[in-house]
Amino acid sequence: MGESARRYIDEIQSVVGVTACALVSSEGRILGKHFPEGDLTSSLFAAMCATVLASAEAACGSVDVERPCLVAVSSADAAILIVSVGGEATLITAVIDKSADLPTVQRQLLDIAARIGEEEA
Repeated sequence: MGESARRYIDEIQSVVGVTACALVSSEGRILGKHFPEGDLTSSLFAAMCATVLASAEAACGSVDVERPCLVAVSSADAAILIVSVGGEATLITAVIDKSADLPTVQRQLLDIAARIGEEEA
């Protein structure tokens, strides 16, 4: 993915409200990232996000619901969005500031995920 990953990270980072982001393989390996406070925790963040999506997939499968395309984790001060890209190979992970319009950010990240999926295909 190399140069494409950097381009997509720049695009994700430009979404209003995104404070940190990474493109992550479904195994939790970072393909590209932007973490303004350094990357001490970025590897752990990537692995945990992949785990959260895998858990959501298992929960959906146990009740015959389709594989999720987006998982949102909300707290009082921020949200984490995990967006599945195309197949199962790549995830967009993003930390979203509490002041952002979450539905708008979700739509924008889903649009970016669709473009990445088309490029990977």
